[in-house]
Formats: sequence, C-alpha cells, structure tokens
Amino acid sequence: MELDIIKEITLDFFKKLLIDIESLEVLQESEKIFYIKLKTVDSGLLIGYMGKTLDDIRVILKNVILSKTGETSLIIHLEVNDYLSKKDDKLFSFISKKIELVKSGKDIVLPYYSPYERKKIHNYISSLNDDGIFTKSIGEGSERRMHICKKNKSITIDMDGVGI
Repeated sequence: MELDIIKEITLDFFKKLLIDIESLEVLQESEKIFYIKLKTVDSGLLIGYMGKTLDDIRVILKNVILSKTGETSLIIHLEVNDYLSKKDDKLFSFISKKIELVKSGKDIVLPYYSPYERKKIHNYISSLNDDGIFTKSIGEGSERRMHICKKNKSITIDMDGVGI
C-alpha cells in the first residue's frame, strides 16, 4: 500500500473533524504496519484522558483506511505530538526503578497493564540483557499482572557421580 494514500486519507479524516494538522508523516514498518505521526495544536482534544481518546480515534481511522483502500487488515499506530513516545519514556523509567528494587532481592508485581504495554515491558527488560532479572505474566483478563523477578542462582549437581 502506498504511503501517500494513507497520508491523504488521514489528512481528509482530520479535516472533517476540524482538527488543524501542522505536520503529518506516515512511516511503514512492514507490509501491514504503519506509523502515522502528526503535530497539532489540538493535541489535548485528540489524546484525551490517559490517551483513551487517541486510541479510540486510532481505531476509527484504521477502519476508515481499511474501508477506503479495500485492505482487510492493517496495524495503525497513531502518534500525536510525541505523546506515545513520552509515555513510553515514563514507563521505561518507572520499570528501571522497579528493576533496581528487584536486584536488591524483592520481586515486584506491577499494576494492570494492557497486553500491548506488557509486551513493551517484556521487550524492554529483555533488551537490557540482564540475566539476573526475568518477567512473567500471571492471571487472566483484567486480573493479569506482570511480575519482575530476580533469578536465583542455581547450583548444578553432577548427576553421573563422577568425582564423588
């Protein structure tokens, strides 16, 4: 799919919502994954409380793009005034502080995070290449919680009896 088509549909979408777009960039990560980054003075209106409105607008925009292009599936990430990047920075800073607590010996159970946020946290911790820390998710649905744990150093025993 051409980036220009997505850009045109996106500009038209926000124009109909009477949102003034200062700049718009569409990036393609893979065949079906697109990042739409825009700057606007109306960011508060688009983002809403805790980003809920932004997520709702993203879903609607995705459906409009699917409808107008005839595509059957796409993943659209909508970034307004770097809100999601800043949110991720805060999340990773929070997680880094929790990792330091875990290193001191106490496992941490995090509050509820969406599956997407849990995946980001798992990936972030994995990217640190700290073999003393691991994550796991326990529970179902809205009760699912991520745990950050310290790996216990295990003692290996030679089971063949050689050297005893």
